[in-house]
Amino acid sequence: MRSLPFNHVHCRLAGAIAALSGIGMLLCIQRQPFTILHGFIVVDGLSCLVLITAGLLMFTMPVHWRHLGQLAALGIAMLSGHLAVMAIGLLVTLIVSERWRERGAGLALAAGYGLIGWLASSWRLNASGDGLNSLSFILLLAGAAIAAGLLDRTAAKRGAFDPLAALAGIAALLRLFSVGPWNLGWQLATLLVGCMLAMSAAWRAATTIEALAAEEWLHRSLSGLVLTVTGCASPAGVAAAGLLLLHLTLRRLAQPTAGTAVWAGWLLAGAVPGALGFVAFWSASAAAMAAGIPVLAVVVWATALLCMLAAGRHIQKPARWSSTVSALVSLALGLAAPVLARWLLRPLSDHLQGGLTPYGAIDPWGWAGLLALDSGARTAATAPGLALFALMGLFGALVWLISRWRGWV
Repeated sequence: MRSLPFNHVHCRLAGAIAALSGIGMLLCIQRQPFTILHGFIVVDGLSCLVLITAGLLMFTMPVHWRHLGQLAALGIAMLSGHLAVMAIGLLVTLIVSERWRERGAGLALAAGYGLIGWLASSWRLNASGDGLNSLSFILLLAGAAIAAGLLDRTAAKRGAFDPLAALAGIAALLRLFSVGPWNLGWQLATLLVGCMLAMSAAWRAATTIEALAAEEWLHRSLSGLVLTVTGCASPAGVAAAGLLLLHLTLRRLAQPTAGTAVWAGWLLAGAVPGALGFVAFWSASAAAMAAGIPVLAVVVWATALLCMLAAGRHIQKPARWSSTVSALVSLALGLAAPVLARWLLRPLSDHLQGGLTPYGAIDPWGWAGLLALDSGARTAATAPGLALFALMGLFGALVWLISRWRGWV
């Protein structure tokens, strides 16, 4: 693989520009998204989230021309309000990938959006709903699942996980909510495909001996969970998808398989209540409960436990500053989840509202943390906030004192 004649600074600079651009645009769309050139360019919550996560992922990837090409093409695709430009951007993002599976996924994604534009009365994103049909949906779902690693389960030779390819597939499927609403059959297909990928990859991660291979399977499992909650087709599912993408990005930045402190490793695993990973797993389960699918919530928590086990088994020393900083950021983001949900995730779900069902939302609720509400605005699940964490800490301290008094510790 031939590298470009520049150092890591230029590659990291491109990622920083993309991430900061996403944050800057996010500040401007809190009230409503904005369009430029009569809808040819669209800036909304999804495009901002993709730019932020893609920019951060650039810090985790080796310097090569194809990664810069992927970043540029994905940014163009997500900022485009024209289906033809979006299809070309997604195709380029995945066609420059190293493996043929991702290239095939790119062809499927481009064909899906191309078919929608061909059948619709307009190629504009906000006026193409009449072109959405089952064939185009199947192409998009297949492309997203392959990019997330579905075919790697049966591959004789395991390839490296391509985070930008997976992000492109997931973003393409989420963007479909801007085209129009999904029917129940499409939701069910997405739930089944996502659960299959999430569970099987989590099992492979938990049973793999090699630490790096387990980490790759863990990333595929998280991508499968994103597809699963996307299938809920609700604001709660979209919010959970955003949190899971942030957790995956932060874990790649930390690179725990290269060495981390034990406490930092468990924070990054999502096993500690209050960390971003735990909140992301809770949000996925809450989205399932809010949608009225308790069985799906059981699958989500079973997958989460396998992911935590896989991450915990491969905690390696010595501690590195990147993993320590990432673990502290994970804890800070988890504790600030209500603020994060209001600032980043609410615009994401609000701007995709046209294609979402009313069955479930995640609502920030002050000191109590987050609430998952069903279609009747009834509480389906609750995440603890700072006050409850302090209470838990107090009980833990009392238990420790009693144990010391009794001589148990």
